[in-house]
Amino acid sequence: MKIIRLTTFLDFGGIESKMANLSSLSDDNEWIFCSIGKGGTAEKKIIQNKKEVICFNYSFKIPSIITITKLYFYLIKQKPDVFHSAGSEANFHGIIAAKLAKVPVIIAEEIGIPSHSKFAIIIFNFIYKLCDFVVGESQSVIDNLKHDYYVNHNKLKVISNFAIFKNYETDLVPNNNLEFKIVTVSRLEPVKNIEGIIKVIYKLKNENYKIKYTIVGDGNSVEVLKELLNRLKLENEIEFVGFQEDTQKYYLNSDVYILNSFSEGFSNSLLEAMYLKRMCITTNVGAATEMIQNDINGWIIQVNDENELYQKIKKCIEINSETRKSIEDNAKSTVVDNFSLQNHINKLMQLYKTKL
Repeated sequence: MKIIRLTTFLDFGGIESKMANLSSLSDDNEWIFCSIGKGGTAEKKIIQNKKEVICFNYSFKIPSIITITKLYFYLIKQKPDVFHSAGSEANFHGIIAAKLAKVPVIIAEEIGIPSHSKFAIIIFNFIYKLCDFVVGESQSVIDNLKHDYYVNHNKLKVISNFAIFKNYETDLVPNNNLEFKIVTVSRLEPVKNIEGIIKVIYKLKNENYKIKYTIVGDGNSVEVLKELLNRLKLENEIEFVGFQEDTQKYYLNSDVYILNSFSEGFSNSLLEAMYLKRMCITTNVGAATEMIQNDINGWIIQVNDENELYQKIKKCIEINSETRKSIEDNAKSTVVDNFSLQNHINKLMQLYKTKL
């Protein structure tokens, strides 16, 4: 079976990391990983995994007739059995091209809850009608597609993301300087609400808690965040390390991971932090409620609630070692039991083989 996966980019980010991890799979299928725009980190990892990868460097801005046409001729030449795109730009251009090329199985994947205009909703309702299935990484994404985009419920499928399990030493790293270490691994965009975390760090500092907050990632909000840091005089408490290909060491050198987003589909970084046995605090967004049980394997807080975030961080600081170990062990078990690559592939293949 020949399978073409299309994303907007193959550089860095959640869906890009997912494609790189998926390319580590060894099976009898022919996988081709494509991006409409540029490549980068994910592209290199896919090449290392000896899978075919093509970054077209076409225009990804909706709509581009030229991009649709070029994708159409590429699909005609390749004759894939399955076309599976992810993300708005890839879905728009790719699904139309795949339908014109008469690809047997066409799948769109929504990686979050988009903020579309009424006109865009009408357009994507049409796009989804061209698909055999529309996949979401969490039930909240599926509910949004059903209620806002009126996608036929028979087409909608939840297929959760997955973690690649490596033999990392995940036990607690000794904290010799008594700093309580917090980490966020994320694109730095307004929707991630890093500002809210910084404000809570400021409050904790003023109460004489010794905190070190490491922000791993890059994005459009980086300068705004640095200005806030300087204004609050938190240069000694907060560090920006930029985008990092290897994020594991930052998780492992932390006490707690925080996801403070206003909106989210399925957080890859939350999954990684749980697998690496970190205490996790997340807002009630996306798949969080499908992954986290309060006081069992982490904590869920309300969106944009700085006081609740403050209380949960204090709880993590003051937690006893036995309870902490239980929560961290449960976090890893949740990922291993429910979010393996094989589970993900099994669900994908059920869709891919529908018409073959």
